[in-house]
Amino acid sequence: MTLKADLRDFLDQAGNVLELTDQASKVFKFLSEIVSTVSEHIEQPLIAVDLQCSSRADGLSCRGSIEAKCRESGVIEWHCDICQAAGVISHWQASRWDKQERTFH
Repeated sequence: MTLKADLRDFLDQAGNVLELTDQASKVFKFLSEIVSTVSEHIEQPLIAVDLQCSSRADGLSCRGSIEAKCRESGVIEWHCDICQAAGVISHWQASRWDKQERTFH
């Protein structure tokens, strides 16, 4: 199953994290770590994110690691290197988790 996430769904108009349920908070923490890592190394074709797969339900586990990349469209694709967990993250640009270096002219 592919998780399709729009980062704006977790944020208010000012870009602050909304009050979230415990489960939504775990998902957001997972996704925001992917965004931070990918945006910091955006020029790399495939990025190893320092996260263990946490997409399994409570009581189930996966020892896989997360790999991700940014497509030309700006969407981040991620997947577990062991199980079938995968997803895409959109509308992350210019959020506080966007670590891209900016050049201003």
